[in-house]
Amino acid sequence: MEQSKDVTDFFVSLAREFLDEWPLASLVCAYAGGSVGRGEADAYSDLDLHIFVEGERDPSCENRLFKGYVIQLQVQSAPTDEEVYENPWAWRYLKEAKVVLDPEDRFTSWMNDMCAYMDSPTGKAKMFAQAKAEVDSFHEEAQAALIEGFPYSAYLAAWAGWIGALQMCAFFQGHSLSDAQLYQLVQKARRSDGMDGFFQETYRSNQDVQDALMPLADYRAHLRSINEGIEFALAAENDWLIKRKVQRLQETNQLDMARFLLFSEAIWLYHSVDSDEWLENHWADLPTKISLSLPKLGFFQADDQLLSDLRHASAEIIAKVG
Repeated sequence: MEQSKDVTDFFVSLAREFLDEWPLASLVCAYAGGSVGRGEADAYSDLDLHIFVEGERDPSCENRLFKGYVIQLQVQSAPTDEEVYENPWAWRYLKEAKVVLDPEDRFTSWMNDMCAYMDSPTGKAKMFAQAKAEVDSFHEEAQAALIEGFPYSAYLAAWAGWIGALQMCAFFQGHSLSDAQLYQLVQKARRSDGMDGFFQETYRSNQDVQDALMPLADYRAHLRSINEGIEFALAAENDWLIKRKVQRLQETNQLDMARFLLFSEAIWLYHSVDSDEWLENHWADLPTKISLSLPKLGFFQADDQLLSDLRHASAEIIAKVG
């Protein structure tokens, strides 16, 4: 496989070529995020290209095919200092940004200032408090879902809280936002929800993982057929991207990470169209074949004990981070 630096440099050049052919008059800057931003890109990576523009603009996300590569393009208004100071946890990804285009040399110095704030005692304390509040909110949602009689939704919210705590660990202790860092923490953490045993039973081979891509693609295609204007998460190119990510993990015999990735992708699709609806109600509107196949990707039903276990596990992780 090619060296990370070589592949990263290739994607940065590709981004600049793309911007040459698709210029934006209001562009303030452009940066690469994800593995390219971290300098960890490999042959299976895609390009997350973020563009800040002048003036007020609703954020937009779309996939662009350019010279045989998928560019996940995200455009939004340039943030102000105050926005970052007010909500630094939401802007933590700036710490892993690689500048692609900064025509007036504004973004680089601004980004350095914002990252310096995030690294300051004040910035770190605010980020920690905001991240912890998110985790607590997920666990409160889980309890509310269970009370209302939605055990699948309760599990999903509690799981999100637990993952949020691990993301805090990855960021504050591992100094990384990469999926690989999060996967490692997931594997090391003591699980109390039965997911590990379920995955080991369901995915015994590479073929089992490949087979799981089919219901995921069917789910995406169905959602695309009934939802207009949601082009990013539901785009068919994402089936190709998820397949490549799975292949990368299979090559290195990291089936646990591949299983986690498929489950996370299904959650992303659900949240992209129906995040305000309980998962059970969302499933009820799906074709029977699809609704029956989705639990096999790792969705569970929670009870009071499981919610308590995951909340306690999250609190333990956060205590160690703090």
